[in-house]
Amino acid sequence: MRNTLDRKFLHLMSRAQEPGISVFHGFKAPTSNTTYTPNQFFDVVIPNFSRGVVRIVAYLVRKTLGWCDANGNPQEEQIEVTYSELETKAGVSRDMIRGALDDALAGHLIECVTEGRAKHAHDAGQSARYQLCWSSAPYTTRLVDFRGFFEGEGNRTDIPNEFFDVLIPNEPLSVIKVVGAIIRHSIGFQAKHGRRRQQVALSYQQIENYARFGSRSDLAKALRIALEKNYIVRLESGVFSHEAMERRRAVYAIRWCDFPNGQKNEPAAERSEIQTSISQISEPADRSENRTNIKTKPGNETRNSLAADSDLLRKQLLSFGFTERTVINLMREHSREDIQQQIAWLPDRAPTRSPAGLLRRSIEQRWPAPIKLRAPEVAGTSGWEFARSFYAAYGGNRGEPVNEPSSREAEAAETFVQRLIRATKEEGRAAEWGRELGTLARDQRNPFPSLTLAIRQLGDAFLVQREKQRLQVQLVGITQRREGHEQRFREAWLQWLANREAEMRTNQPEELARFITQRERDRAELEADPKPWSRRVLEHFDTDIARLGAFRQFFGLPDFWQWDTDINNQSFQTKP
Repeated sequence: MRNTLDRKFLHLMSRAQEPGISVFHGFKAPTSNTTYTPNQFFDVVIPNFSRGVVRIVAYLVRKTLGWCDANGNPQEEQIEVTYSELETKAGVSRDMIRGALDDALAGHLIECVTEGRAKHAHDAGQSARYQLCWSSAPYTTRLVDFRGFFEGEGNRTDIPNEFFDVLIPNEPLSVIKVVGAIIRHSIGFQAKHGRRRQQVALSYQQIENYARFGSRSDLAKALRIALEKNYIVRLESGVFSHEAMERRRAVYAIRWCDFPNGQKNEPAAERSEIQTSISQISEPADRSENRTNIKTKPGNETRNSLAADSDLLRKQLLSFGFTERTVINLMREHSREDIQQQIAWLPDRAPTRSPAGLLRRSIEQRWPAPIKLRAPEVAGTSGWEFARSFYAAYGGNRGEPVNEPSSREAEAAETFVQRLIRATKEEGRAAEWGRELGTLARDQRNPFPSLTLAIRQLGDAFLVQREKQRLQVQLVGITQRREGHEQRFREAWLQWLANREAEMRTNQPEELARFITQRERDRAELEADPKPWSRRVLEHFDTDIARLGAFRQFFGLPDFWQWDTDINNQSFQTKP
């Protein structure tokens, strides 16, 4: 028993000394030492499969695409792996390997090329050989449609090797999901006509939906671990607010090994975050703002003053019912000024049940000041004009509105007006829209005395109706321009057909003779048919337009719009 415990202790000590487990100093710049990874590894594998499957597929991706020859082809496509290798290098425990392999095979992630054989007395055995499963089907991120990694051009990203060598074999799946989501949405996303992103704004909900997290608490814990271990960096903190206009997503980026360590180069929004291995952890963010004042005081006096302020703030937080551990975490992760400001604003938030819980959320999520303290200047804005016009129409006033909307109503209306502008591509109609919505609310069976309630109940239908009107006007405009375009270039198209007929008369007389013979048959059928429509067709049978139309159909030449798209150098454009 003692020997067994000693072996386990030595094994844990040896793993603790591995480079992958030590302090991570950031990913190397993606100019070399990268693996050209299919984006479906992030879109399909990581969100939908177990940690064992992710680690096995990642190991095969690294071995297959991490080493290529001078022509860019993988040096090894079929990888021979043993259980021992998957355990020590891929990081999959031995009792989980078989199940993970079966799931990867069933999910069309890998293929077994050669089955393995166990060792026997007269058989040395054979290790199994696997390879990534590739597919020529269109690129998909849907698990039900996935039949192998997309083998066409594009849809791949150069991923730093440390992601496969350090992070995946050693971290839990939740951390892999967080870092993978940020990689996919930053360097894994290439802007149209531009380069790859270096940072990305992501909300909790976006990460939770993309990576398929089981709970919000698991996501929060994984984000904290990824930040503390230097896998990612938070450039700007997000803001949660009950007001939609005040909400802001956090901005994340991959932690590169050459990320600036000096505080003067660090984004201001990150100064209150927990930063390991960089200078900010030993220097609170608020000092940089008052540095000149601090220098005028003796060192001991400054330190004593800061210590007294910190002790006073600690006692103030404890008085709200926080535990000592919670107070330490809040004071470590947030500046003193931010905490004091949220405490001062707490009475104006009118907490009813749990003042401590409300205060903690406001500190952690950096809520802005309460609306009644902000007192925004809303007069003259689009939202203010919309709200005034809404109440005027609702009250039956067709003249100048007399009602003065509240700041909250003006802000809610401003958000709605901006959505209407994006939907209709029109500006300057806030008052008109306000009156239309007010009239609609007035005509409802149930009254809508509140603009906010009217927007909540009727806003979506109102928005869809305005968008339909825009699309209808746009469709009418496109139809009219298409008709004008066809009238303008129809003669050019007919002349093009006539030129093809003349070329065939010179170069392919036999083919043209076949066409003429068919025309004579068609004429004979029309002449023998007593129906009125046959006679009308026969009247125009020998016109140039009728002949060229039959010539086009007989030889499968382009109709007007196909000719306009493929040949006309002044082809029709949807936008004028």
